Amino acid sequence: MPINKEPWGEGTPWKNSTAFFTYLRGCLRKAWSRHPTKLNVIKKQRKQITNPNPKGNKPTVFGFTCELCEKDHVLKDGQVDHINPAGTLTRTDDIQGFVERLLYVREEDLRLVCKGCNSAMVIAEKQGISYEMAIVEQKVIAICKQSAKLIDTFLAENGEVNYTKNPASRRDAVRRVLLSQVKLREEKGK
Repeated sequence: MPINKEPWGEGTPWKNSTAFFTYLRGCLRKAWSRHPTKLNVIKKQRKQITNPNPKGNKPTVFGFTCELCEKDHVLKDGQVDHINPAGTLTRTDDIQGFVERLLYVREEDLRLVCKGCNSAMVIAEKQGISYEMAIVEQKVIAICKQSAKLIDTFLAENGEVNYTKNPASRRDAVRRVLLSQVKLREEKGK
């Protein structure tokens, strides 16, 4: 009878592969949080910026300029992003490549970005869309988290009236409004 080489299943702490890979990703995230190259990127790119907290005691705080949106943010709102994503880790065959892409990095392989831009990059990667479209999707998600009444008000204020009053139709209508706004801004920029 062949021996099960997988670290999950009967006689192990993990009931299935999902539980094991969740644990492994957590271990690797912890290693990434202390990665010397990551910490060097933060140290080299941090700078004093105007304190955005109006009730703050100091006029300046440590911050950075996001490499994607080019806006200043406080340091706690930054994340070091892999320019080439580490990818997925859901199978045993993924482990070596994932670890190499995650941890075998130099400073030029990384960028310091704000949490909003990093979130947009994740959406773009997962949905296979451009970064610009992911920004629109972020806004769609944020608007659609509001009550139906607020969404309907937003749509009415923007001339969108031809939609069925259900979540999917509202989401599509919000997307149309936001995409038309992007198109208008692009046309004005030309």
